[in-house]
Amino acid sequence: MEKDSGKALQRLAVDGGMSNSELCMQTQANLIGIPVDRPKMRETTALGAAIAAGLAVGVWKDLEELKEINTQGGTVFEPKIGKEQAKTMFERWEKAVYTCTGFV
Repeated sequence: MEKDSGKALQRLAVDGGMSNSELCMQTQANLIGIPVDRPKMRETTALGAAIAAGLAVGVWKDLEELKEINTQGGTVFEPKIGKEQAKTMFERWEKAVYTCTGFV
C-alpha cells in the first residue's frame, strides 16, 4: 500500500474473515512494524450494506450520525519484534509467496 500510495502508513485497519485469526493479525503487525487495528464487528461489508439500507429508509438522517459506528471494543495488535527480525521474516514471507506463484 505504501508503494502504491507513496505515503507511509501509521496503522493498518483490517476486517473480514482472516482478521479473526489472532496469530495472523499479530504476525502482520510484527512484519509491517505498525499497529493493526481490528474492529469488534469484523464483517464490515455486511455492516456497510446495513448502513446503506438504513440511510435509504431513514433510520439515520446522514453519515454524521454514524461516526461512532464500529469504533468501540476492537483490538489493536502492536508490533512485538525488532526491525531486523521483522525484515528477515518479511523476506522469508516474500520468498514463500514467490515460491507459490506459477502453479497454474
